[in-house]
Amino acid sequence: MIDHATQQQAIVRLFDLVRNGDVDNLEFSQLDSLIYGALEQTYQVTDAGNDQHMVRTTAL
Repeated sequence: MIDHATQQQAIVRLFDLVRNGDVDNLEFSQLDSLIYGALEQTYQVTDAGNDQHMVRTTAL
């Protein structure tokens, strides 16, 4: 798991890449995987079939 500051920097950089249309490169893929992995750890993720993931959330 990465620290909060690094996670924030990764999210900002990922947003910048998407905003600029730079989504077909290694940096985007690595940041996307990093953020998605953090989301999988934070939320309960299950396979929904057809190679898709579904995030199950609950309201407290």
